[in-house]
Amino acid sequence: MNNQEIYKLFKNSRLAQVATPMTKTIRGATQPVPTHQLILTTTSNALRSNFGLKTALPKQVGFSGIEFNNIDNARKMPDVEKSSGYKFNRLRFQESELVLKKAYNRPNPLFALPESKTVLSLKAGLPDTAVSKFNMGNDASLSEVKALLKRNPEIRRLFREWLLENSPESVMLKIPSKLDQLLKDFLASSPLVRKQFGISDLIKSDTSSKNTIQGSAGLSYLQRGRLTNSPNGVKSGFIAPGRLVKGNREAAIGGFVAGVNERTLQLQSNYINNAPGKHSRQFVLPFKVVEAELTPKGAVRMFADGVRVGDWMRNSDVGSSRNYTPSNPNFNSMSERNQQDTNALEALLGLVSRPRN
Repeated sequence: MNNQEIYKLFKNSRLAQVATPMTKTIRGATQPVPTHQLILTTTSNALRSNFGLKTALPKQVGFSGIEFNNIDNARKMPDVEKSSGYKFNRLRFQESELVLKKAYNRPNPLFALPESKTVLSLKAGLPDTAVSKFNMGNDASLSEVKALLKRNPEIRRLFREWLLENSPESVMLKIPSKLDQLLKDFLASSPLVRKQFGISDLIKSDTSSKNTIQGSAGLSYLQRGRLTNSPNGVKSGFIAPGRLVKGNREAAIGGFVAGVNERTLQLQSNYINNAPGKHSRQFVLPFKVVEAELTPKGAVRMFADGVRVGDWMRNSDVGSSRNYTPSNPNFNSMSERNQQDTNALEALLGLVSRPRN
């Protein structure tokens, strides 16, 4: 076999069919689409194969996927990263069986748009966002929004009064998803100064619009209102592990950053802050994902609540089956401290009746 035949054999082999990466850096700026060859490395496959790569993969690889530029290079050290980025995040979101909520409405691209535009059709085609209540679309710049808000200087006071009258409990709870919907209702029903449609809006070509997200962007194909069965019955929620990333307000869940209700994390926060020698991000907490919303720009906004049940505190101590032993009595719970103070006070006053021999 000569060199030409060896070259043809190698060229037509499966190992040589590696997609040319779109960028050289694997980890870098967030890309909306995969840019590298991606291999799903399940645990069983990672134990018996290196997937043709001319390097030894670490044991941690085998739970998600790997990305690489080439199978070999001159230094015999091909670039391999465990992070699979958008692809793996999409798969994990599909496994959660969450139904995406869309906050905007657009006409179906499979049907033709009307030949003539009217003001009513322009308003109907606007997304269901707070900015659309001012007759402004997603292409509105920040300066345009600020200029319109300056023409409504009393909007904060009016919204606060409207909120106290229609939904006073929202002032105390401060649930982001509910406040967003209440803000839309307020803007739609209040006599505010809005943008007026002109002739340029009626003659604007549809082909000049930017690319937009259609459907659920491949994140979920489930129908809203459909029941999901499990061995324990119908599922009423989804519990996912996550870590606190910003105080008690944000948590990293399944590759996404979710807003968390602070009132549901008081117990977990007190334990994490009082755990000696541990950082808050070392604890994996259970969260109940309440809602997942897809924005017009393709971002996913998630809202979750903390879950107090479970043995997550015991599991956080690696290599130990018991809870942390506090090095300071002040680390004990409030009930334990109160019980100790009460026992000392009763013993001092002699109020405890001793059994007679």
